[in-house]
Amino acid sequence: MTQQWDTTVSSDEKPTEKARAIRARQRAIGRELRRMYDDVAQEPVPDDFMDLLRQIDEASEKGGKVS
Repeated sequence: MTQQWDTTVSSDEKPTEKARAIRARQRAIGRELRRMYDDVAQEPVPDDFMDLLRQIDEASEKGGKVS
């Protein structure tokens, strides 16, 4: 899902209104980034990657190389 953020602030707005609008946009972007990160963090680790991590652990315990 793609969203477009309104990045315009009219020139007749006071600096505090402009700052408030900027902060609101930043909060909205932050919420969306956290939502996206949470979605990715909930994904399972692929089996191939887990196998590679096991090989690395075993090799480091034996002092050898990863095949």
